[in-house]
Amino acid sequence: MRISKVYKTEAARELVEMNENFESAFSEVVFSICKTVWPIGERHFTINNSEKNINGVVPLKERCYIELEETFSWFREKPLDVLKYEKQKGGPIDVYKQYESGEKIGLEFETGNIGSAHRSMNKLIIGVNRGELDLAIILMPVKSLAYFLTDRIANYEELEPYFENTEGKPFIFIGFDATYYDSNVPPIPKGKDGMSKRSIRKWKMLS
Repeated sequence: MRISKVYKTEAARELVEMNENFESAFSEVVFSICKTVWPIGERHFTINNSEKNINGVVPLKERCYIELEETFSWFREKPLDVLKYEKQKGGPIDVYKQYESGEKIGLEFETGNIGSAHRSMNKLIIGVNRGELDLAIILMPVKSLAYFLTDRIANYEELEPYFENTEGKPFIFIGFDATYYDSNVPPIPKGKDGMSKRSIRKWKMLS
């Protein structure tokens, strides 16, 4: 996989440039998505481009999560207190990291439709506004890749006109793309097919 587009708000740029933990968190996300390969065992990520919507997305999303969990000690499914206790609606953050010095980073890996992408962005905005997140990151495919993934999956360019809603807040948007396109490679399985069962590293409140 490769990074095709990155947008950082001025607030996020300052955090990443001035604080090594925020810089590390951003680098870890980039490393984890770039390390995702297809077919398994190859050195690069090559997508089957024989027809529209032929590939699934869960396996590549899962491999990015595993890298963040096992190599960099991120956690999955961290609920925001404001959503869990006050509003009692809304799901947890996809992946979350908190440093011993207190920096809190939330990542949403967006593989739903454009409505889902807006919900992810708004969830992170609420987290930042309420002081539960210090840096928010959204990771999603670019348009050229999304064409060959699951039907109606949102893409970076589709959400891009709304990035200005995060101005003044520490937000980073990352658009990833396949390294190569080749109609002869096996399609990525849809759903959870092809994924081995494993325990995920869920967030637990420290006592």
